[in-house]
Amino acid sequence: MKNSPHIREDLYHFAVGFCMGGANVIPGVSGGTMLFIMGAFTKLTEAIRSIASVETLKLLCKGQWKALYERIPWRFLFALGVGILVSFATLAKLLVWLMANQQQYTYAFFFGLIAASIITVNRQMKKWSPGAWISLAISTIAAFGIVSLVPVNGGSQWYMLMLYGAICIIAMILPGLSGSFLLLIFGQYQKVWNAVGNFAHFQWNMADFCTLLFLAAGALIGIASFVHLLNWLLKNFYNVTIAALIGFMIGAIPRLWPWQIEANNHFSCCAPATDITMLWTILCAGAGLLLVLAVEYFARNKTNEEYQ
Repeated sequence: MKNSPHIREDLYHFAVGFCMGGANVIPGVSGGTMLFIMGAFTKLTEAIRSIASVETLKLLCKGQWKALYERIPWRFLFALGVGILVSFATLAKLLVWLMANQQQYTYAFFFGLIAASIITVNRQMKKWSPGAWISLAISTIAAFGIVSLVPVNGGSQWYMLMLYGAICIIAMILPGLSGSFLLLIFGQYQKVWNAVGNFAHFQWNMADFCTLLFLAAGALIGIASFVHLLNWLLKNFYNVTIAALIGFMIGAIPRLWPWQIEANNHFSCCAPATDITMLWTILCAGAGLLLVLAVEYFARNKTNEEYQ
């Protein structure tokens, strides 16, 4: 019974990782949003900062394993990582299939999810200053510009894969930015997530292994260099940074409008068709909305219990 609080904490962090992994598969949805509304965003960025630091490198070089173990929150990272891996193993191919075969309902669900996420992240704002409003406007325009880009094929050379990994990992942990959508823009979405699905189901091949290896290498470089800047921004310009994250979500949400027409890699929003599919689409959007609000309610109560 003594370890039960730790077990509950591990299960919660596993759930956070599972939600983060599932969200990261969908273009337009950010795993960072899941981190933020479930109260694990700061904890993860601090953990990454503690790993990617000069102090940690010194401990590693000196072989001070005990001090290294105490410095890094291994238990949190392990539970989160297992949740992400299980999510990839169980959801990657399913969500890719849903995107191809039930796009309207899938987009509706995540449209509701992002709409609710805007509400929940807005609650983290301490004060709306003129600087915060300017930050919101700029990030909204920037995000809309990004999601309006035409997908291209940027090449699959090892150095390009490392570049994709560095850029996309930053997007995957930032609320409002979608790493998967950037993969779609780079023309690597199907290749990467099929490789992840194959790898998770032990369907090994060298091409998939090399793809994931170079992506992972780029991701490590990207996150190690960016997380210090992000922590500095949150510490010194909290409201402006949160406003920018909200703007990213507002700018990205049109890409998930359930009723859209795609032609020649362009998409345009259209009015909903007044038939039975409209009802199911609205229900899917409502389910996504309620899911995020329920997760936020649970996470908020959990945080309150910790401080009592």
